[in-house]
Amino acid sequence: MIYIRFTAVVLLVLCGGACGIYNADKLRRRVELCTEAEKAMRLFEALIRTSGADVYRLIAAVKAERPQRLGFVYGLPDSFSSDCDIRQCWRELLMREKDIPDEEKHILLDLGNLLGTTDIEGQLSCISAQLALMSSLREQRAAEYRQKGRLYRSLGVMAGISVGIIMI
Repeated sequence: MIYIRFTAVVLLVLCGGACGIYNADKLRRRVELCTEAEKAMRLFEALIRTSGADVYRLIAAVKAERPQRLGFVYGLPDSFSSDCDIRQCWRELLMREKDIPDEEKHILLDLGNLLGTTDIEGQLSCISAQLALMSSLREQRAAEYRQKGRLYRSLGVMAGISVGIIMI
């Protein structure tokens, strides 16, 4: 009987630790999302500045980078089609993403709305503004991860130990 209780306690500690690790990992994924979005914006900026790339070349370049957290870009069209409004596709695909928090969605929506709408200098200045917002948000998310990530992991294990002690 003691072995069953001991096994239950160990399993509870492991489950609590797993929950804490999962919640800490959600915070880490938010930092990664912001980092990938910044990388995409810098790529947009470079391509527009050097070659005046259109929206479809920008999208193809981001797809070539194979972002993991910006999965919505894979659903965007590779070339112009009169059937598809690229900004509407961007909006719809982005809004379907469950893993992207609202603040990041708002910045990415604004980015999608501005691409290809003005001249090169206008796009560069708008991308620069969105890049500054995303950079600030990335710093905020990184600080949250540093502060709360360790807390979530510790609390998960401690909650498992507490329930385990109660069972004994």
